[in-house]
Parts: sequence; C-alpha cells; structure tokens
Amino acid sequence: MDLRDVAADLYGVAPAEFVAARAAAAADADRSLRAEIKALRKPTAAAAAVNALTRSDPALIDRLLALGDRMRDAFAARDRDAIREVTRQRQRMLQAALRDLDASPAVGREVEETLQAAVIDPAAAAAVRSGMLVRPLESTGVESVDIADAVAVPLDAAELTGPPRPPEAPAAAEPEPEPEPAPRESASERRERQRAVRAAKRALERARSEAEALDDELDEEVDRRADLEAERASLDRRLQRTEAELAESKAAERALRKRIPEAQRAVRDAERALDEARGG
Repeated sequence: MDLRDVAADLYGVAPAEFVAARAAAAADADRSLRAEIKALRKPTAAAAAVNALTRSDPALIDRLLALGDRMRDAFAARDRDAIREVTRQRQRMLQAALRDLDASPAVGREVEETLQAAVIDPAAAAAVRSGMLVRPLESTGVESVDIADAVAVPLDAAELTGPPRPPEAPAAAEPEPEPEPAPRESASERRERQRAVRAAKRALERARSEAEALDDELDEEVDRRADLEAERASLDRRLQRTEAELAESKAAERALRKRIPEAQRAVRDAERALDEARGG
C-alpha cells in the first residue's frame, strides 16, 4: 500500500476520527512511509464535506462536473440561451448536493464555492474527484483555480486531464462574431492590480497558517479532553468502590455497636460468677 492508497482511505473517515485514523495508519506503515502519513493534513470541515459527498453520491458529482465542458462551450459560442440553461442546471445540482449537508452556513458556503470552482475549472474538478481535499477551493471567474496544497497527494497528469469528453455531432458552421476589444490596462492599473494580487496572496497564506495552527490546537485539545474523560471515568469507578466500602463499613460499625452491650453484660455476669466462686 502506498501513500495514495492510505490517503484515499483516510480522507473518507469522519473529521473527528481523522487524527486517530492517521496515527493508526502511520503505526502500521513501514519507516519510509510513516513520516509521509504523519504529514497528511487534517481536512477543513468544508473539504471533508466535499470528500464525503464525492464518495456518497459520485453520480451527482459527475453530472455536476460534466456541466463544466458544456458551460465553457456555451461561453465560447456566446450562446446566451445555452448559458442560461447550463447555469440553471448548475444551480439545481448545487442545491441537490447541499440539501442534506449537515453543516453550518459558513461551511455550506465554502462547499458551494468549491463545487462552483470545480464546474468552472478542470483542475479544480480533478481535485474534487480525487476525494482527498484538505481545504476548500474558490474561483474568481477570471483566473484558473489555485489547487496548490489543496489536495493531500499531488494529482498526476492523467487525473488533471480528466475523463475524455464524449464525441459530439459536428455542428453547422456559423460565422464567428467579431471579438469585442478588451479594455486596455494602463501601467499604473497593472501595477496596482499586481500589488492587490500579492497582498491577497499574503493574506490568504496568513489565513491558512492561522487555520492550520487552530487545527493543531484543536487536535491537542481533543486529545487532552479524551485523557481527562478517561481520568474522570477512573475517578468515578474509584468513587463507586469507595462509597460501597463506606456503606459496608457503616453497616459493620452498627453491628458492632449492637454487640457491645451484650459483651458488657457478659463481662458483668462473669465478674459476679467469679465473686460467687470465691465465696464472696
């Protein structure tokens, strides 16, 4: 079993079980693979939800991602009717995918953004199909989706290419519309946009680092809570044993107190008998 096989199993477990499952997988692996398994990142809540959806309803995911090719064709042909129809279908499928999602509104939005990015961008679609997302995806609609460090194990060229598209019947040739001239960007506007992109990337990296740090703190707190719960259970058992022993001790004390008057009477009777024997 290689790292990809291990990751495929790990990213199918519930988020609450991920850390324990990762530790168990690392313990069973050989030395060369153990460090790589330990380095696998815990998925965010949104990424885990997408991974679960990919496994629970792969047909829906396939239909949703297949809309990407149709949407790109519709935009390339500037077919407004086709664009509207594909957009409606995408919204219906997104609603179906999110309908049974048991998550907070914030996580639901990240899941929806991830699936929308997968419809728009083939690389994002491959990342979703892998079922090994560690963070959600997002698309600006202009540039390609950044999937760097979004998948636990890097995707190979075949996965990024995706399944081949079915052959389509040749369409009648239509005159290509004249492309509209793109607005020219001044040097100052370009520099400002580049500065904004760099600032946004830095902010994203900071946010990711903070999120990973919080994930690590959460893992530590979960382990600490488990230790405390185990200690509490042990103390509960000790308390139960102590209370049982205390009840036994009280019962024994009561029984002894009842026997003391009898013993004292027996002492007095024995003293009288001794006196009488002495001729007193």
